[in-house]
Amino acid sequence: MSPFYCYLVVILSLALASASPPAAASISVSAVEPPRLSNMQQFLRAHNEARAAVGVPPLSWNDTLMMEALRSSDELRRDCEALPRAAWGTDGAYGRNLYRGHGVRRGADAAAFWVEGRRWYDRDANACAAAPPGRCCGAYTQMVWRATTQLGCVRRPCRCARRPCPDVIDTVAVCEYYPPGNYVGQRPY
Repeated sequence: MSPFYCYLVVILSLALASASPPAAASISVSAVEPPRLSNMQQFLRAHNEARAAVGVPPLSWNDTLMMEALRSSDELRRDCEALPRAAWGTDGAYGRNLYRGHGVRRGADAAAFWVEGRRWYDRDANACAAAPPGRCCGAYTQMVWRATTQLGCVRRPCRCARRPCPDVIDTVAVCEYYPPGNYVGQRPY
């Protein structure tokens, strides 16, 4: 290869590397998975890695739960918020985790955000320790709830409809779990 082409390859490689966002130090390995994994694979892999770390069996994917997550995400993306306009639930049939991330995010990013809640879970007390505002451990405990066997998730882009907010694309994600977890007085694992 000629020196000109070598130089061109080096310059392009450096430009691409500098354009890539740096990985956050607190994000798990799953959050830096190559984009070749589908969102379904990213969600399932991150959940099963978190479950394996505490010795509980892996989850399997459920398309019915994914469709319920899709329905729920439609409402969230209307206002681009991680909370619905009015309280809605699943009548206790499913557990649910919600996520909103700034910019375009992947399934692995949402799952990594929930897994980070393990930092505030005190297993001895079976409670969430003092977490910073906007953070808790409930999403994490739902992910690793021993009795939960199935999972269905979606990740959707949204655009903030209210001012003042930048006209950018953000992301909402919803995961549904069966059977649900987070029963008061019970340990997740």
